[in-house]
Amino acid sequence: MINDDPGARDLVAIALKTFREAVLPVVPAEQRFAALMIANALGMAERELAAGAGAEPALAAAVGALLGEAGDLPALLPRLCAAIDAGSFDAPDRQAGLRAVLAEVTRARLAVSNPKLLAAGR
Repeated sequence: MINDDPGARDLVAIALKTFREAVLPVVPAEQRFAALMIANALGMAERELAAGAGAEPALAAAVGALLGEAGDLPALLPRLCAAIDAGSFDAPDRQAGLRAVLAEVTRARLAVSNPKLLAAGR
């Protein structure tokens, strides 16, 4: 059976479009900040759903290679933070790899949270 119903990404996109076009223009000034936060959250959710798990396996592999471990990104990132805190990457020969992986993680997060900043190349 074919399911032609809209998926989560489509539903969030419809909600965001409706919110921006029908609700946001009539929001009182004192509620504008809260309304803009809602629009931003919906936009982030839409981008996250669009990205899916696309970059996550590659990021997990890169972080895992630094740590000499395998696992998924949510499990590896706290271990990476602990390793950084413990000084595991203080040696100059370890820093370049760490910086490259941290830059990739940051780019992946910015693609969801603030793609305009990412596009600006800052």
